[in-house]
This record gives sequence, C-alpha cells and structure tokens, in this order.
Amino acid sequence: MLSRITISIICILFFVTARSQEEPPRTQLDYDIQNAQRAYDLKKYNTAAKLYQKLYTKARSEEQKQKLLFMVAESYRKSNNFKKAFEWYEQVINSKYPDPKVIYSYGLLLKNFERYDDAARQFYDYLFEVPADPDADREMKNCAIVQTWKANPKKFTIKNVAELNTEFSEYSPFYANEKLFWSSSRPEAKGTEIFEWTGQKCSDIFESNNTNNSWSKPVNVKGNVNTNFNEGAAWVDSTGSVMYFTQCNGSDGKGVNCKIFVSYKQNDVWSKPNVLPFCSDSFSVGHPAMSIDGKRLFFASDMKDGFGEKDIYYVSYDPVKDKWGTPVNLGPNVNTKEDDMFPYIDENNTIYYSSKGFIGMGGLDIFKTQDSAGTFKKSENLQYPVNSGGDDFGISYVPKSKIKDPLSPIAYFCSNREGGKGDDDIYSISIKPFIFVMRGKVFDKEMNTVMLNAEVSLKDEKGIVIYKLKTNDKGEFNAELPLNKILSLSAAYPKYFMSDIITISSKNIIKDSSLEIILYLSPIPAEDYDFTLKGIYYDLDKYDLRPEAKRVLDSLIIILNNNPSIVIEIGSHTDSRAAADYNLKLSQKRAESCVNYLVQHGIPKDRLVPVGYGETKLVNDCADGVDCTEAQHQENRRTTFRVLNSDYKKKR
Repeated sequence: MLSRITISIICILFFVTARSQEEPPRTQLDYDIQNAQRAYDLKKYNTAAKLYQKLYTKARSEEQKQKLLFMVAESYRKSNNFKKAFEWYEQVINSKYPDPKVIYSYGLLLKNFERYDDAARQFYDYLFEVPADPDADREMKNCAIVQTWKANPKKFTIKNVAELNTEFSEYSPFYANEKLFWSSSRPEAKGTEIFEWTGQKCSDIFESNNTNNSWSKPVNVKGNVNTNFNEGAAWVDSTGSVMYFTQCNGSDGKGVNCKIFVSYKQNDVWSKPNVLPFCSDSFSVGHPAMSIDGKRLFFASDMKDGFGEKDIYYVSYDPVKDKWGTPVNLGPNVNTKEDDMFPYIDENNTIYYSSKGFIGMGGLDIFKTQDSAGTFKKSENLQYPVNSGGDDFGISYVPKSKIKDPLSPIAYFCSNREGGKGDDDIYSISIKPFIFVMRGKVFDKEMNTVMLNAEVSLKDEKGIVIYKLKTNDKGEFNAELPLNKILSLSAAYPKYFMSDIITISSKNIIKDSSLEIILYLSPIPAEDYDFTLKGIYYDLDKYDLRPEAKRVLDSLIIILNNNPSIVIEIGSHTDSRAAADYNLKLSQKRAESCVNYLVQHGIPKDRLVPVGYGETKLVNDCADGVDCTEAQHQENRRTTFRVLNSDYKKKR
C-alpha cells in the first residue's frame, strides 16, 4: 500500500501538472506588471505611473493595453499630477475601456479642472452603467451646487505668495510670531531621497520672516528637525519656541508610518525631536494642531475603527504633568469615508480641516466646525474662492492682533489649483474691499415669459469660461463679477438659439456696484423654416464665393460657434433661366462652396449638409416662360440655411 506521503506527492504533482496545462507560463511582462501594481498598492504613484507607461508599449493584447493605459492615468491622478492624468485619461476614454469605473474617475478629474458640466455628464453616464451609485449621484449634484458657489464667491481675495513658491511642492503653511513655517520639496531640502508618491524630493520644514509685508528668503529651520526623509505639517506656538510636526519613514527611512514629534527652540536652534507617546508603528498620525489653551492636540490618523481613510482626532494634554490622554474621534459631522486631514484651531476655537468626503469643488476642500459640549457641529465648506477644483488644505490664520492693515492677509493656505507657480503653492487670503454684483433675467423672446434653468455663461477676454449657472424658478440669475476684466455674458437653452453676447467691463470699480441685465432667447424653428442669407451672390455661371458673400458667411460662423449643438442644411437656389438639370448641378456646387468655407473656418463638416435645389423652390411666379424683372429673378437666386437638429455632440 502506498504511504500517505507518497500519495500526497503524487497528488501535488498531478495538481501542478494539471494547473500547468490550464494556465500559460508567466512571462517577464507579467512579472513587470506585478511589480508596477506593487508600487501602486504601496502608494508610490509616480513610480507606478512611469512603470505602467513603459509596459504599455509592450502589451500583447488590446485588453491588456487598455488596462495598462488606465493604470497610467489613474496613477498620475492619485499622485495629484492632474495635467499628466488628463493627457492619459483622454486616451483611456478614446480606447473605449470597458470598465465603467473609468467614467467615474474621469469625472473626478474634470472636477479638478473645474469643468463641472463635463464632469456631470460623466457621472450621468456612469449612473447609466451603475444605477443608484450614491457616490456618483452625490458628485453629479455637487457639480450644480459648486457652480453656484463659483458664481457667488465669498468676499475674499486669494493671492499666490509667489516669493515663497517654486515649481515644487510648498504645503501646510503655519503663521507664528511674524514668521511663516511650511514644508517644501524644493532642491534646498536637506535630503537626497526621492518620494515615490510624487517623484519629488522628500520635504523639509522651511521658514521665512515677514517685514513690512515682504517675505525674506526661505531657509531650512535650524537644528535637528529636518532629516533625509519627509517632514511636514508643523504647528508652532505663539512664541516660536515649541514645534509639533509630522515625520514619515523615520530618520533612517526604515519606518512605515508617520508620527508626530515635538521639538523645542534653544539658542535659535531646534532641539532633537521626541515622538509623542500615542504614536504607533501600526498606524500613522500627523498634521498636529494645538488648541489655544494648549490642552488639546488635534491630528489626522488612519488608526483602526475610524470612519474612512484618515480621520480627525484630538488627544487631551496636561502641560503641567506632560501627560497625554487617549485619542478621540471627532465623529461623523467631521469625518467621512474619504481623507479628512490637516486640522487647525483659530483664536475662537473654530476647527478648520480639509476633506474629500463632503460636497466640494474637486479635490480636498477646506471646512470648519466647532466643539459644542463634546459634540462637533456639522462641517461647513468655506466655498469659493478659498476652495477650488484642486486640493485646498493646510490653512493657518493670522492672529487678529497682528493684522495692521485691513487689506493685509488674514490667513494662508496651500493649493494645487490651476494658475499656480508649481505643484502645491502657498496662497494668502484677504478680505475683498468691494464687490461688483450682476443680477439678471432670461426671457423667451417670442412669448415674453421667463425661462427656468436657462444656462448663463460668463467668459473672460480669452474666451475662458469663468462660470456657468442656471436661472431659478423666476428666470433669475445673480453672480459676483471678477474685477479688472472685460467679460462676455450669454444665455443658452436646449432648442433655442444662444442669446446676444453682452460685453461687460469690471475695470476701474472703486466701490460696491451692481448691474441689471436682461437676456432674450429665440426658439429654433422647425425644420421646414428657412433662413435666407442675404448678400451671397455669384458671378454668372460661377460657384466661387465673392468677398461680400464671405462676409455674410462669417456671420453664420458666429451663429454656429455660439450654438455648437445645431446641425444645419445649406441650401442654394437659382432662378428659372437655364435648363433645370444645369441649375440643379450649379446650385449644388454653390452650396458646397459655402460648406467648404465654413469648414475652413473651424466648423465641423458633420454639422453641415449642402443641398442644391436649382429652380425647384421658387419664391415667386417667375417660372420658365414667365416674363419677370431682374429684381424678381434675384429673389429666387438665394442661399438659405435651416436647422436639421439641435442635439449635435462633437465626436471624440
């Protein structure tokens, strides 16, 4: 009888043999893909993106190419490199990647660029594929809400603090004792290690002095705080002598998690830091912020039993005994299933922090809450312009006693919003001295009735959309206008031509001002209605466009550009003088010459249908054999257009 060991060996050999027959042997490409996935799982997103990018060119099948393409795009998005992510996501979408999650992720990315209409369409398409997804439903509603915020900004001026920013990451500014402390991955950072999440150097804590509203050259803080690895998100007391800060990976780089350390300033040098006792090797803690009375330290952590990725906690502190309590979660009015990070407590004990889990403009938004008898109030979004489509976080307020000029900054924060100097940049917040408000209504021109949910768009001199908003149930809209710009305003609605464009100047405004505006929309006629383009004439037996005809078509180009959803027929008509078949061919060539001109000026060809009618649609009685004047014949020699449909969508 065979022994049990022998039987086991035979079974194992049979299993291995059977499996080898079922599965093809793994290739070097398979191992390389596994290696890239490992980098992604370890949140080394920049490294993962580059690995996937190389592997994409080696993919064997179309399915594998699509998966690798998606991973490149998603890795760049996770690393907050939104521009790179957008380049790759465009390719993913065009590849018709079958997994609907790409639609959702692309929608989130479009929010980062504040393309809220486009983002809402992606979430709508995703809900068609994955019905009743609560996250997508929330995000789609978000897009409408935040456009209202953008059209009605809070009374703040946001300014890039250019003298402190570089092309690299500058984040978590903290104001204390006439100085600004922040973290940066600029070349002057102490170490040589590269942080594989971002592809930049590991960050150090820097400082700069403010004298007469001017910042000194940034320098590394002196002493033993900065290491070869990541230091960031510091809190400094009002005297500038105590610093709590986040350190990740340990001073030797062997640590897995982030921890909070404390350091003391002695003879203008920061002492060797000590780790706080509630930190652990099994979870991360960071982003410290002490309360004004020095008895509570707020921080972010991914310790177990939280609500999501990272939550906001506080821990009690007895400064006399130097004793720390047990961490307490701030609860569901503050924390979400997404990241909740970067707490800050102002003079009034208002708690500010950043989150991705509530209604927001894109990435991290800054929120505020307060402790009410041990229960933290429902969080409020600071809205636009403090928040943007990018990540907005790390806010720090200037003590009121230090604000000497009403136009001086009241706070600092960081953001990777568009228009910055580099990656994350430091921005200041000042109270805006005055505002320019626009109020208006949109009417149906034929019925003279107000129009609900009409879309009102505002653009700057470069044609860049500043915001879009919908009229309310009274046909009204209102918004604050950005100052010192030449602006264009218009309204649109499905099945209607766009309104006339109104030019508005917000330059040289020196006090609170308002503007009343009325916009009219005309319904697009049925398909049997022709618009005659007066002034398009041709030389005898010719179909080349004359200069005056081109000027008429230029006006049609404006109509088509302003109404990008319409498809039109260009009709060319002749009088009855000449053979009918000749007139038909000549009119077709004339219609095609109009279409060619429009295409040369940027109108998609699939929005234009040329049709030559010859003498088949005379507008008077001047048929063959009827004696008519030249003026009567001219009435028949015309070019027309009519709208075939108004739901055109540009092909990707």
